[in-house]
Amino acid sequence: MKLNVAALTIVVLYAVAGLLSLVLAPLYVINELTLFENPENPMNVIYLMFSVIIVFAIVMVIVKLRLESVLKGLFYFSAFTVLFVTMSIIIPDSVFSIAISTALSASILILLNRFYNWYLVDAIGVFLGASLAAWFGASLPPLALVILLVLMSVYDYLAVRSGGMITLAEKTLKMNLPTMLVSPIKKVPKELRVGEDRERRGAFLGLGDVAFPNMLTVSTFLNTGKMLAAMLVLIGGLIGLIVVLRVVRYLRKPQPGLPYIGLGAALAWLVSRALF
Repeated sequence: MKLNVAALTIVVLYAVAGLLSLVLAPLYVINELTLFENPENPMNVIYLMFSVIIVFAIVMVIVKLRLESVLKGLFYFSAFTVLFVTMSIIIPDSVFSIAISTALSASILILLNRFYNWYLVDAIGVFLGASLAAWFGASLPPLALVILLVLMSVYDYLAVRSGGMITLAEKTLKMNLPTMLVSPIKKVPKELRVGEDRERRGAFLGLGDVAFPNMLTVSTFLNTGKMLAAMLVLIGGLIGLIVVLRVVRYLRKPQPGLPYIGLGAALAWLVSRALF
């Protein structure tokens, strides 16, 4: 397998997650599952950014203390919550809906823990990324998400350059946690370095790099009611993704994804504002 095939797979997975988030978003709205009572409050962005930094700091402390079981427990709890909420809005309402949602969400994570391979990782990663994008995109207006993307891009750049994000990503890969989309290879690589053995290394994309730009895709659709505007934002993110994959191939080392993907989505949103 060549790196361009691996990169193409990552691009396709990103697009699938974006499209799925557009399908899920109206269900969140119908069920009134939004995160904030007042979506227009500018403090929402500050709250989210502060929460991300705090969570990252706590997780890094857990990693330094080598408390793998705690880190794994936190991830599975978070993943179960997102899966349960999304399942609950997909499954028709009945006296058994909560039990079915719980059973399906738990079964998915048990299956992942038992049979960890690239296609299962990618399938669950796409679903989690799309669910987060739909949930947050239904909770915040486009302008707030553009501001959040800018702040998150700066954070992502600093976190990757400091080495903290790379350490965390490789740690979660070694613990078989689906925190990243990976290229289709028989064995999921456990490190992010790009070397001569490109087939074994593959291509990677963090779930945050999938979810955050597609939050803007979802919010654009819900606020304009125009699928073309949302697709423009999705395409902008895809262009940014292609650029960062090319940069990774050229420099042969991990790069922060959000400064490229988020910028592409934000610029596309500005274009959509002018057109729609």
